[in-house]
Amino acid sequence: MPATRTAELASRIAENIERIDAYTSLKDTPPVSFDASASDFPLYDQEIDAARQVVLDATDELHALMLGPVGMLTSPSHNFLISLQAICRFGLANAFPDGKDEATFDEIASISGLGESYVRRILRHAMTYRIFCEPRKGLVAHTSASKHLATDLPTRQWIGMIAEEMWPAAAGVGGAPYSTESESGLAYLIHKQTVEAMVKWPGSEEPTHSGFNLAHNTSETVFAALSRSPMRAERYAAAMSWFSTGPGLEMTHILEALRWESLVDGVVVDVGGSYGSICVTLARNHPSLKFIVQDRPEVIVAGRQQLPQELDDRVTFLEHDFFDDQPVRGADVYILRWILHDWSDQYAIKILRALIPALKEGAKVLINEIILPEPGSSTPYHERKLRSFDMAMLEFHNGKERDMDDWRQLFISADPNYHILGVTQPAGSRLGFIEVGWRTAET
Repeated sequence: MPATRTAELASRIAENIERIDAYTSLKDTPPVSFDASASDFPLYDQEIDAARQVVLDATDELHALMLGPVGMLTSPSHNFLISLQAICRFGLANAFPDGKDEATFDEIASISGLGESYVRRILRHAMTYRIFCEPRKGLVAHTSASKHLATDLPTRQWIGMIAEEMWPAAAGVGGAPYSTESESGLAYLIHKQTVEAMVKWPGSEEPTHSGFNLAHNTSETVFAALSRSPMRAERYAAAMSWFSTGPGLEMTHILEALRWESLVDGVVVDVGGSYGSICVTLARNHPSLKFIVQDRPEVIVAGRQQLPQELDDRVTFLEHDFFDDQPVRGADVYILRWILHDWSDQYAIKILRALIPALKEGAKVLINEIILPEPGSSTPYHERKLRSFDMAMLEFHNGKERDMDDWRQLFISADPNYHILGVTQPAGSRLGFIEVGWRTAET
């Protein structure tokens, strides 16, 4: 009798766990656990990370099979964000008496200012996700996840951004009106959201016709709305900075994208390049190149302050709105990293067309974005993570992630003189690179 699918998955899980355990033993590191002292999963090398991905894929499929169709459709996973949001909003991970590793629900309530009943219900729900534990009845202690929340501010800011900005746009649960004076309270209003935006503005490509706009009752883009609140703007910037340095998003992948050494004395422009991390990485590895980072005025100020002094003669900053004509003419490469996914095709085309007046024959545009896989070409677990980004862009900006067919059509629509030269997906990178050339109309 042939092995069942569940048996195949169990065997695959066991085989790869054995490989991971052998490697951690060889490296003399503690095994992964939920203990408060445990660190994040140790990513040693590509082989071990590949084994980890096999385990994640297989356990995801096995879990779905064990749930069955009804269980999959009715899983109450949306409730998880309620407890996680409350933990971050009220600082529950940090609401332990000084010097103590354990606390009662009442002590946490007293320090956080949230009622004891709320604290008990929220934390016991979070404990089912292994965030906090209850070693003895009525006594709360940290797990590795809750300890990370207590000690890592960027993680808390990321969760706060998801819970306070994106979740209302997706699920239709909006917060009380934002104020720079008060961000407390659990009083939420039911607002319209992403699906309602589809009904209200069918087929719209406007960035202000999103679930975010309905949930937060604003007619501004996300960036404009957040800029009106220093707290929200700071949280968003910190969250994105933290996220963009996570596994698979390392700046070093840019080194594999082009034959940079062939651009002798070349000029590289990073359009919407934030604080200049990409250009700093390239500048340290290619001393003959010069770099220009473009972004909004307030971002440019911060970028200049953060630039390493030894690079200030080769990395410069320039205020620029990427919907305006590109002011740096004749550069060799123009980089767009994680820019176009914020925008619908209508606006992405405008960004690409704004480059054209500056492009010389043979200039390259380097796109560094998610490239959605062909349906079914990857495991559902891996594909779900990428397509979840697509849903996030939809709810937040009315933007989109794109597969290669979408990318090809986008460049054709922007201008037929754009032509794709190559596509690469570096090992371990979540983002792909699309190398696009430019040929003038005369050639």
